[in-house]
Formats: sequence, C-alpha cells, structure tokens
Amino acid sequence: MKILLLALIMFFYPYCFAVNNTPQFSLGYNCIKGSELQLARSRELQTLVNADQTDREHWQNTEAEMIKIAHKDLVRRKRVGEIFGEGCLQDPKDYLAAALIYQHGDTSDHFYQAFVWSKRAAELGDLNGQSFSALAIDRYLLSVGKKQLFGSQFQKMLSGRCYCMQPVELSIPDTFRKEYSGHSLDEKYQKMASMNEAGCPSLECPTVLQPTPKGSIIGLW
Repeated sequence: MKILLLALIMFFYPYCFAVNNTPQFSLGYNCIKGSELQLARSRELQTLVNADQTDREHWQNTEAEMIKIAHKDLVRRKRVGEIFGEGCLQDPKDYLAAALIYQHGDTSDHFYQAFVWSKRAAELGDLNGQSFSALAIDRYLLSVGKKQLFGSQFQKMLSGRCYCMQPVELSIPDTFRKEYSGHSLDEKYQKMASMNEAGCPSLECPTVLQPTPKGSIIGLW
C-alpha cells in the first residue's frame, strides 16, 4: 500500500500548481515545455526590474535605507535564481532583466553572472546587452582586485566633493573599448568631469589593483 501511495504522489506531482493558478516549478513542467509559464516569468522579471529601479529613484544613502534596499535586492536575486532554475530565461529581455538585478549584488559571483547574462542578451539581439556587459565586467574586475577595462566605475574621493576614476587597464585598445561599450576612455573622463563639482581634478583613484592583461576574460579580453 505504501508503495502504491508513493507511486500515485510521484505521478500527480508534476500537475500541482501554486496559489493564484500560477504554475510553479515541478517535475516535468518548466519553461521549455510551458509557453504560458514563460510569458508569466518574463512579466515577473520586468516587475522585479521596475522595483529595483524604483528603490533607487530617490536614493538617500543613509545606513537604514541601504540595509533595507540590500534586503530587497537579496529577495529579488533569489527569485531570479529560481526563474533561471526553471529554464525561464529565454528571451533577450529576460537575460538583461536578470543581469540588471544581479548587478546590484554584493559578491564577485553576482557581478560576473550579470556579465554572462547581459552578454547573452547581446548575442540574442538586445542592443543594450553589450554595453551593459561592459559595466558588469568592470564591477567584477574591481571586486577581485583587477583594473577595469572600460572606465565605467568612479569613486568619491576622501574630500567627498570630487570623483576619481578607478584604475583602468590601458593595454586594451580604445577602439575596442568604444566599439564594445559605446564610449572611449576620454568620454568616460568627460562624464566624470560632469559629475564633479567646480575645481575637482580629473584623476585616477590611487587604488592599488592588479593588471588585467589580454586573456583575463574568456570571450571578451
């Protein structure tokens, strides 16, 4: 009898659904087989991205607010991971949405995953994917103590008034930098200047970082 009961449970398990009639992950049921589920997950990913951006519209940079948003970021990353586990990242906008969520992570793995997903979005035809992958890989490199490639990362100096640019790997051709990210290094310095108050110098930060020679990032540099 116990064997029969177990067999019945295993047979009907793939057809179980969660509340609100939203199909959840189950054996034999995922986005590879369920287009309705795919549409639902794509909409959910966009909702997660909208929430991520809304949380940062009026950033006050207080400790209490940072803790609150960090917790919500964690919840969103966990949900994106579940959606990925269901096989529901298929459309380029799905991959880019997942990357946008993971760029606000707090470990090197999060930043590298954002790079992988945004690069995949570009391969599938999303024009924003390539420039976003440049941003993600710069964050990743700095997090592991390496020089950034594209000059996308700035930091406030001790004075609190001025920004400096985190050290850049200068062996990468600027033509490649502009072709891949859409901006030359000089244009990034111009952006930093627009962020700075009057009288702030355009400087590279004194951060001690290791070089990022060619061959450091498979499939990129």
